[in-house]
Amino acid sequence: MEPVLQVRKVTKIFGGMTAVNAVDLDIYPGEIIGLIGPNGAGKTTFFNSVTGFYKCDGGSVRFDGKDITSKTTYQNCKAGMARTFQIVQPFGQMTSLENVMIGAFNRTSSYKEAESQAKKWIEFVGMEEKMHDRVANLNIGDQRKLEMARALATGPKLLLLDEVMAGLTPTEIDDVIELVRKIRKSGITVLMIEHIMKALMQLSDRVVVLDHGTKIAEGTPEEIANNDRVIESYLGSAYKKAE
Repeated sequence: MEPVLQVRKVTKIFGGMTAVNAVDLDIYPGEIIGLIGPNGAGKTTFFNSVTGFYKCDGGSVRFDGKDITSKTTYQNCKAGMARTFQIVQPFGQMTSLENVMIGAFNRTSSYKEAESQAKKWIEFVGMEEKMHDRVANLNIGDQRKLEMARALATGPKLLLLDEVMAGLTPTEIDDVIELVRKIRKSGITVLMIEHIMKALMQLSDRVVVLDHGTKIAEGTPEEIANNDRVIESYLGSAYKKAE
């Protein structure tokens, strides 16, 4: 099976600082891959480099069998790569439906079709009762689910989730865990950054660990939870006991 995403030696440098240092990663269709590491480890910069938001200073990115290293974000979105952001960025004065329709226009120029697709994905994330609510009035949990719906409406093969559980209540976190599983079941591959370890370890087939821009480990959740270097740099010495 060919990887849906193949990253080779991707590097991103800001001034004299290497934020992402020659990172390799293969992601196969249907996987959920977790990306973890301390604050400032380069996780979001890696997302930005892979999706075309930043131009890579070294290495290559292949998506769905094609080299996309020099492609723009909108070209990559057209090709089937969508993402969310750490800080939600909705159009606050518009309704939930209108926000998700913006994503749907990635695949159609028809208002009717975009509306139909938007309704489908709003229902998929469980927000049909708030379809016509103004987004500025939604709580952070609903705004995060809405951003996922908007990304899903673009028609992705690969969905990159950047801390979609940040700031959520335990009940909301459980809802998002089930939603990510549902996304994978629908045939979409997932790469997710997350600091809530219990959730990430439940969801991930494999976990990749960055520290100071360098990949220091990759393995199953069990392997990562027992990796001494990961415990030292990120999880903390009490992690194994806590689990």
